[in-house]
Amino acid sequence: MRGLARLALTRVPAKLIGRRRQGGADTGLDPQVAAVLELQRRMKLTALETHAPAKARVIAEQGLSLLDVALEPMAEIIETAGTVPMTIYVPHGASDHWIVYLHGGGGVIGSVKGSDPVTRLIAAQTRCCVASIEYRLGPEHKHPAAIEDAVAAFESIRRRAKGRVIVAGDSFGGFLATHVARRAKPDLQVLIYPMTDSTMSKPSLDRHAEGYLLTKPLIQWFRSNYWNDSDDRRAASPLFWTDPPRVPAIVITAGFDPLVDEGDAYAEALQAAGIQVIHRRYPSLVHGFLSLSGGVKAGRKAIDVMCRDIVAELG
Repeated sequence: MRGLARLALTRVPAKLIGRRRQGGADTGLDPQVAAVLELQRRMKLTALETHAPAKARVIAEQGLSLLDVALEPMAEIIETAGTVPMTIYVPHGASDHWIVYLHGGGGVIGSVKGSDPVTRLIAAQTRCCVASIEYRLGPEHKHPAAIEDAVAAFESIRRRAKGRVIVAGDSFGGFLATHVARRAKPDLQVLIYPMTDSTMSKPSLDRHAEGYLLTKPLIQWFRSNYWNDSDDRRAASPLFWTDPPRVPAIVITAGFDPLVDEGDAYAEALQAAGIQVIHRRYPSLVHGFLSLSGGVKAGRKAIDVMCRDIVAELG
């Protein structure tokens, strides 16, 4: 099935794109991404935000599996069940360096299992051991439970690591990674289409509100399930910090993403503060392209570039 999905994207994208994806607001959209989006539209899937969180987690974990990258073999995979559960991926020829990886999902969905293909790929390409963290989710465990778990997990890895320790995360995981960077000072922070503005003030939330996998209604559902009514969302938003963490950063953003403006703005804020930043902006891609990279060539290339950047930063 995985091979058939890739073949469909490679051989017949034009048949799936249709007029709706060939111009107007979609000008510049990657053709293979457009094929995925048009297929999703034709399937008329029920929106995640119409389900209870527990069911939404199951649907999300299964939804894009055919387009995940192929599973890279590991020398060892270790599952731990401590205070903060995690899965450790040890690649063949592992170095002494570590990456603590925080999956996306708005603080409500997502899991170590769901991010398994991409974390394996990152481990294989960087030769770093990757610890993928099963932090607590809302609404069962609201803010700041996920942040506390992320920081605790990072510090536990740093105590055992002989080399440098990086924090990385996508989407909400990028939000968590910024908090880890602020509180635990890793050697590098890797933020993949990160959430940095919980006040939802940036124009791209409306510009790309519908039709690009992550939607504005889904973002609102995430935030209603993650935040407490009394939380100061602005104070917790990295974009508004007057003292951003002085940790070198790799920031990756996607042009057709409701969060692109806040990701771009955060990269600019770090640069303005004199912090070393590599900002890779992919104008033709969408939020969540990590999960499409088994079929979308541009997404896979972006992962490859990110891994090369990480290796270069490690020296």
